[in-house]
Amino acid sequence: MSPQLYEFHLPLSPEELLKSGGVNHYVVQEVLPIRHLPSQLRVFQSAFRAQGPLAMLEHFDTIYSILHHFRSIDPGLKEDTLEFLIKGVHGHPG
Repeated sequence: MSPQLYEFHLPLSPEELLKSGGVNHYVVQEVLPIRHLPSQLRVFQSAFRAQGPLAMLEHFDTIYSILHHFRSIDPGLKEDTLEFLIKGVHGHPG
C-alpha cells in the first residue's frame, strides 16, 4: 500500500494552517494544550531519531502548537525545542 500524498501550500499566515484546504491538503489537526507539550515533544524527538525528518510530518501538530503557544510556554521547553530542531536540521542534510 503506497503512502497517501498531501499537498502543502505555503500559508500567508500561521492561522491558514488551521483551515481545511480540501482533499489531501495538509493542515493542523489540533492545537495541543500547553500542558501536553513537554510529553508530546519527547514523543516527537523519539520518532525523529527513529524516522528522521519524516517524523516532522506526523508530529507537525506538536511543532505548530509549540510555536502557537511560544510566548506562554516554559523557557526550558522553548530551549529544548529549538536545540532539537537545530540539531535535526544540521544532522540531516537535505
